[in-house]
Amino acid sequence: MANEKKGKVALTIRSRRNNKPKNASSNDASKLKELNKAFEAPKNSKNEKPAKNSKNEKPAKKAKKEKKEKKEKKPRKLNAYMVFAMEVRESVKKNHPTASITEIAKKIGEKWRAMSDAEKAKYKK
Repeated sequence: MANEKKGKVALTIRSRRNNKPKNASSNDASKLKELNKAFEAPKNSKNEKPAKNSKNEKPAKKAKKEKKEKKEKKPRKLNAYMVFAMEVRESVKKNHPTASITEIAKKIGEKWRAMSDAEKAKYKK
């Protein structure tokens, strides 16, 4: 099995049990060094990511981006329905004390739909 680490070519064959090279000679080692030099990537390339050192080591953390200052948002004007709902909500709660929040919202919506355009115009400011 050929091993490739850090962009280098490894010619040694290793057994699965003890991970020691088999039949490696000094001549093979010199050939391996020559091949590794030939296949080594340039160190100052800008586009390439740095190679991981090993499986156990964690990659370097990326620098955190500076937080941009948030612009203050101006609150929007309430629409006519919201103004109506704020006024009517207390009376609906008093009339239906056991009703849940969703049920109260549904009853307010029913009242809004039942109103005429002239009555709704009162809440538009």
